[in-house]
Amino acid sequence: MEKNKFQLKREATYQQLLNAALLCFSEKGYTSTTLGDIVARTGHTKGAFYGHFKSKEELFFHVLDYQNQQTQGWTDVPKHYSPADTTLEEVIRLTVVNLAEKLQGVDNWIVVLVDFYLQTKHHPEYHERLKAKYGLWISEISTLVRVLQEQGWVSQDKDIQLTAMQVLAFNEGYTIFSVLFGGVNDQALIKGLVRLLS
Repeated sequence: MEKNKFQLKREATYQQLLNAALLCFSEKGYTSTTLGDIVARTGHTKGAFYGHFKSKEELFFHVLDYQNQQTQGWTDVPKHYSPADTTLEEVIRLTVVNLAEKLQGVDNWIVVLVDFYLQTKHHPEYHERLKAKYGLWISEISTLVRVLQEQGWVSQDKDIQLTAMQVLAFNEGYTIFSVLFGGVNDQALIKGLVRLLS
């Protein structure tokens, strides 16, 4: 069924608010971002915001869902290569680059997540929802590890779930320290991930 002008306009506003929130949270952090910052970036009013979201916290979870949609397919990158002519390090680099492109330069999201967690620590319902997101991220990384096993880069006896948890912990720890203390070193990140997967 074809959408009417009102539905199209509503969807466009929703998308603009998501994009604006993603950029504002990434640039300013969760706490420092105001609803005014978000709507100013879109040219809409707070009324438009509340037409889509109950609160800034609700918006945050919509942004997490949006990021998940943006990154669909990143775990399939190794399927396009072979261990015969591509090393594990090369395929991990290609996968990380693909994921970064899908995230459109928003690479400090773990810091925003920590900020959100600290601001909502007295709201167990938000933490339960964050735990569900964590489970989803572990599942995605598990898919990547499985693909690497199937293609022959990673040993079949590697525990997929444990490896996925280690990869996520390493990556997020690396990101936090890079943001806090500067000195991003992509080579260190790639080599660390390779070591975990080897």
